[in-house]
Amino acid sequence: MEWKDMYPQTNQPSFEAMADYIGGESRRLWDSLFSYMNSAYNSKPKMTYSSCSGKPGWNVKFQKSGQSFGTLYPEEGSFSVFMVISYKYEAEMEKLRNELSPEMREQYDNAQDYMKMGRWMMFRINTDVDLRDYKLLMSIKIKPKK
Repeated sequence: MEWKDMYPQTNQPSFEAMADYIGGESRRLWDSLFSYMNSAYNSKPKMTYSSCSGKPGWNVKFQKSGQSFGTLYPEEGSFSVFMVISYKYEAEMEKLRNELSPEMREQYDNAQDYMKMGRWMMFRINTDVDLRDYKLLMSIKIKPKK
C-alpha cells in the first residue's frame, strides 16, 4: 500500500510509523539522519502534508534559521529528498563538487532551475554514500557544528 493511502491528510502518522514504513537498511540511514540533524544543527523534524501531485502525502522538513535543508519523502525501502540549492551558493558548490559521488555530481550538474531561485534536485537515499552526499549538500547552506 502506498504511503499516501496509508496516511491521508486527516491521519497524521508518527515519526516511528514513518521510519517503520521505510524499513530495512534505509531505516538505519533515516534514523542516522535524524540524529545527525539534532547534533550538527540542533534542528528538529517538522512533519507536513503535501498535496503535490509528484509526491503527495506526509513528509518531513528540517530547517535552521529559516533555511530549509530539503523535504524528505518516505518510500517503502528508501526515502527521497527534494532540495533547492540557491544560486548564491554556486561558488561553494564548485569547491564541493569533487567531494560528491559521481552520481550526485551528475545529478547536480543536470539540476534544473527552480523558479529562478536555484537548482532543484530530487534524489533517493539508499546508501551511506547517498547520505554523506546529502550532508555535504546541506553544509553548503549552513555549516554544521563541529
